This record gives sequence, structure tokens and C-alpha cells, in this order.
Amino acid sequence: MKLSVKEIADIVNAQKVTGGAELYADQMILRAATAAVLPHSVYFDLRKFKDPPNAISRMHQLGVRIFVHAEPLQEQPFSDSVYIKVSNINTAINQYISEVIARYQGTVIAVPNRNGHCCVKDWMALLLKNSANVFATAHYTSELDFLENVSLLDNSYDIAVCQIPDHYEYTSVAAIEQADTVSFKEEEFAISFSKSESFTTISISQFQSEYPAIVQIPFCDTEHAQDAAQCLCYLLKQNLYIPSVHNPVFKSLEIPDPLIKMRNGDFNIGIVSCFSSKNNIYAICKCFDFMARQHQFNSLTAVIAKPDFETLTKDDFFAKLFFAARGCGISRIVFIGYFEPIPHNEFIRITKYDTIQDFTDNFSEQGYEGGGILLKGECYDDFADAFDFFHTGNHDTVLEVSLNALKHNLNYYRALLDNKTKMIAMVKANCYGSGSFQIANMLQNNGVDYLCVAFAEEGIALRRANIRMPIMVMNYDGRNYKQIINYRLEPVLFSSERTLRLIEILKERGITNYPVHVKLDTGMHRSGFMPHELDEFCQIVNQNIDTINIVSMFTHFVAADDNQEDNFSLTQVQRFTAMADTICQKTGLSPMRHICNSVGIERFTDYQFNMVRLGIGLYGVAYEATDQLMGISKWKTNIVQIKHIDKTETVGYNRRGKISRDSRIALIPVGYADGLNRKFGNGNLQVEINGHRAPIIGNICMDMCMVDITDIECRAGDEVVIFDTNTKLIEMANAIGTIPYEILTGISPRVARVYVE
Repeated sequence: MKLSVKEIADIVNAQKVTGGAELYADQMILRAATAAVLPHSVYFDLRKFKDPPNAISRMHQLGVRIFVHAEPLQEQPFSDSVYIKVSNINTAINQYISEVIARYQGTVIAVPNRNGHCCVKDWMALLLKNSANVFATAHYTSELDFLENVSLLDNSYDIAVCQIPDHYEYTSVAAIEQADTVSFKEEEFAISFSKSESFTTISISQFQSEYPAIVQIPFCDTEHAQDAAQCLCYLLKQNLYIPSVHNPVFKSLEIPDPLIKMRNGDFNIGIVSCFSSKNNIYAICKCFDFMARQHQFNSLTAVIAKPDFETLTKDDFFAKLFFAARGCGISRIVFIGYFEPIPHNEFIRITKYDTIQDFTDNFSEQGYEGGGILLKGECYDDFADAFDFFHTGNHDTVLEVSLNALKHNLNYYRALLDNKTKMIAMVKANCYGSGSFQIANMLQNNGVDYLCVAFAEEGIALRRANIRMPIMVMNYDGRNYKQIINYRLEPVLFSSERTLRLIEILKERGITNYPVHVKLDTGMHRSGFMPHELDEFCQIVNQNIDTINIVSMFTHFVAADDNQEDNFSLTQVQRFTAMADTICQKTGLSPMRHICNSVGIERFTDYQFNMVRLGIGLYGVAYEATDQLMGISKWKTNIVQIKHIDKTETVGYNRRGKISRDSRIALIPVGYADGLNRKFGNGNLQVEINGHRAPIIGNICMDMCMVDITDIECRAGDEVVIFDTNTKLIEMANAIGTIPYEILTGISPRVARVYVE
């Protein structure tokens, strides 16, 4: 909705307006770290969960010129911008979005949220598209996503299909639900389903009519059949159902997958993909922003099939597209299947191909190597050839990592901390098996203060991927001091010998004030200075006070997760405090202090000192808050083959797979070389297929294993989930007498990591 600065100021009850530019906005932005910035946007400085301190500068660089804020500005105002001061930023957000909804004159169809499931919303938009201009909210994972998207609503749309949030923090329920909403109720209908192997026939009659509406959908599961029935009920209730128009649409429905996914491809190229029914300017720009946050790419290319102009003119669409592309660093755009002239842009190289096959046939890795390529279209089929072209070496077994779940977990722990407490995120061991650059990028973009790795090579890899934030190195030896310095990594000092060696190299290079951290041993007896070693260490520091800068001192809880050892944990706090005080007294320094790991943040929050170290909790495993954290990983594969086995036969090596009845056995392409421990064989692990558990039968092979699917309806190609929740991960660890850390870090590098947002 287009609103002038004066209108915005009136709507939010501005206390003060600074800057006289006559500007307007038709989109609100609430998160600087993940903004899809279009021209004429207004940024609400929410300061939620440590939005980057340079948030306004970043928004200004991307083209935003209107800023609404409640807190004092952290940066010098820009002369070409307008700043609107309000008393409460949450209230201002609610006022703004309420006004957008109040000004909208069309019909709003409100679809309840179901854990991110968006079939009803997308299918309704598709079914109504032929008879009206339809606005459908993009996929969202939070209320902030929803509000940013709804702010784009204007009266050029006849119908708005909105998947409403399941809770409200910034917007009153009235602002959403008192609009002209239409609910989905089935009390007035008689519904029946008839299923076959590949499709479902849905028959629906209104009770006042003897004539049923009959449609076919290309799915045979109950959940999607009910979603489709819900859509048909709405069409019937509103007298909109036209068999000749809607039946072909129902028959060709696809399950939307609006998430942005990223994985490593061939040619040293990262592939980002998003295939959904939303291919409008907002959805494309969200993908552009995701690309811009992947600092490991040295160039960015977007491949776009069948862009949806919606109510925009072509000139407006391309103006917005090029504006967003340039702001996000997209240097090339390839259009697939778009044949009309495209305006010239001096900053972006434009090419066109009739089909994706034409693009891959003419592809040369020169100029793309080390870069990222976005594949954006309405459905996977638009890009199937390209996906196969860039992923020739990957097999079906993947680990899907949710960046949204990571952010949720990060914010859960942040909410337990004082505002001034800094946070170190542990990204050692390939981010506990989840990946490296992609997670580090997310943490960097979301205001984490430090990253911490185990070895120098891990930190070097992050630096080479353009991770710029401070990185601690926990373990090192004399052979890699020079590399640590070259890549501006911050080593942990835990012995006088290695401290002297580091100082020697720093002096040889004429380097002063180099940041280091000090590990103190308070009971773990792993690495760290013991109390009797502090005099010597302090003497070394005093003699080289200009060479090294002690940024922090820390120790590690031995048993923070064991309430039987709480007295010892408190003893560690006392020892740490005494040792840290000794260093401060003898050197005159006042470094930051930290002791809490993930469990410590939950159980010993009073001892968060200046900083905490978030490890396994970031990845979804907690001591007390398991139900409040989100599992970040989904380890999945597909059924390769199904066999019918006589009850007299056995399955697998050494005939260990015993069966007592005629059985159906599914072969899945995951084995101990992928990290599936052999101890999980012979029924010690049950995988999930179509919502049912299937036990592994027989010994696990190097690359394969077999599961019993006798009582499960499934076929070759169906998805198999090894784990996708915290509960299942902990259950797996308990089954073989280990801890979740080992399960996560043991997943082989040959299992492709796919990052989802």
C-alpha cells in the first residue's frame, strides 16, 4: 500500500520527523539481516535479537530512505533520508500494518497456519488466478515474514489469500481477523475420497444440492487430499466452481516447496534453488537477499524461469528486479522461456534461453567457478535438467539443515541472557556435522559476537569463505602460528611454552596488540593453565604487554548437565573467579570472562559473566529446553527397491536379518560409510516412511541397509527419514549408548548438506 512520509508519520503517531524529503513507501522491512529490499521501502528499527548494529547503514546501502525508530539512532543520519521517531516500535508496526489492511478493498481469504504447511494457500491462489488478480502471501517462518509480505498488499488485487500466523506479537489479532475474512468450514458438505496408487478422486456435495463436484488430484495421501477438499469446499460455497476451469487445475496440482535451498554443486559452484507457485517480484527478491548473505560466493547469478508480473507493468517489474539485484550483488540474470524484450541495465548482464536445457548446453564453468547460481521458478520441473547437470555426483541421501531452526535456537538462548552479554557460537567439527560456511554466514548476519573453531584449518576455511567476524581457535601447535596470524585468527593460550612461541613470531613480524584468549583449568584437566602456573604466565604477559591483547579468559564446566555435580560446578565458578582475579591483579588487565556452555546458559545463568559459548544447543539439543528448541537437521534418503521375501529366507550379511513371516523389504542407500553406525542394525533403529516406523533388518552394509516395510504402504522413490527431531536424535544416541554429538559429527561428508530457509 503506497503511503507518503506524512501519512506514515500520522499513522504511527510520530513524535518527531527528521528530514524533509518527499518520499513514499509501499513495503515495510523489519529485519535488516534478511531483508528483501524493493524500491520505496520503510525500515522499522526493531532491534530484535541484536539486529546488526549497522542495520540502518545496510538498509541505506540497499536503497531504503525512510526509517522508523524508537531507540536513539546508533549511526549518523543520512542527509537524503527521513527519520520518524515513535514512542514504541511494536505499536508503530501494528499501526502501520493495520492501516494497510484497513485500506484494502478486496476480499481476504484467511488460511490458518499449520507448521509452515502452505498447500491450501498456494492452491487457492492458483484456482482463483484465472478469474481475478490474486495476492497470496509468500511462505513465511515468523510473524515478521508475514507482516513484511502483507505490507505489499494494494488495491490492484481483487483477492488476498493470507496464511495467517499462529501467534501474534507485533500485530493485534483484530488487524488480521476483522478484515473481510472467509473461513474454511466443512459442516455444510458431504465429502468422500477414493484413492488409487497415483491419484485421489474427491467427491463433494453441498447438503442442499444432490449434484456432487468431482475432482482428481495427483496425490494419494490423506493430508493433501483434505487440503484439496478444503479448497473445493470454498469454491462451492462461493459459487465459483467451474468444472471446465478448475478440474484441470486440480488434476495438475503440485505440492509447493517454497523454501530456499542451497547445496554444493559441481564445478565448485553453489546452487541455490526455490521452486514454488510464487514467482513474483517479492519471492525473487527474497532469494536475491539469501544469495547476498552467502559470503563464500565470489559472484552471483540468477536463473529465472517464467517470472510472474502480477499487477505490475513490465517496466515496473524490471525496474524493481534490477534495483534489488544490484543491491544484493547479482551480476548476471538468465531468463528462461521469456521471449519479450528486456530493458538494458548497465550493471547486470542479461541473457535469455528458450529452455533450461539450452542454458546447460551452452554453459561454461569459466566465470562461474566459485560463484553461486540461483535457480528460481514455479516448479522443480522447470529446472530438472539444470539440477541434474549441477549435481551429477550426489546420491539420494542428504542432510537438510534448517537455517530458520538455527535462528530460532539462537534467539531462544539469547532471551536467557542479559542484553550486554556477548555470545560465542561453536562452529568446530564442521558445525557439529551440519556444515560450515552456510551456518557461519547465518551467525555473522544475526549479530553473534564470536565464532569458535577447534583447529586453525577450520578457521582458515571460514576466512577463505569471507567470514569476517572474530574467530577463536581452541587448539593449535607451533606449526600453524604463522597461518593463524596470516588469517587474523585469535588463538587460545593454555601453556607458557606456546605463549612464548606466539610472542616470538609476533615480534618477528612487528605485530602489536594481537588478540588472544586464555584457557584456565578449573577441573576438566584437559587444556588450560593450572593455578600454580599463573605467576609465570603473568610475568610473560607483563614483559610483552604491547605484543598480545588478552581479550577473554575462560574455563569449561565439567558436568553442567549433571545436577548431582552442581556443587562441583559451583566450585569451578569459584576457582575460575579466583584465577581470573589473580591475572587481573598481576597484569592490570580486565579481559572478558566466560564459563557457560549451552547447558550452563540454561542452568547457571547467574554466571554468564561477560560472554557465553553456545554449542550443541544451537543445533537443537538441550538439557532442559528440548521442547522449546527446534531440531535443525533432517537426515533423509529414498527407497531404491522393494522386494518380497519368503519367511524362510534371511536378509543381509551373515544371515543376521531373521524374518518370521512373508515380508516386504525396502532397500535404502545409506550405510555405515555415510555415518549410520552398524550398531543400529538388527532392529536397533527404526526409520520413518510415510509416517510409520520401519525397523532396520539385518546388518547395515557400507553403502546400503534394508528395512522391514511389511505393514507400510509405500513404493520405490518414497522418502525415508532417519531423524528429523531432537527427540529422535536423542533416542538414536541412547539406543547405542552414545551422545547426540557423535551422531551429528559422524555423518559422512559424502552425505550432501542442503541448507533450507
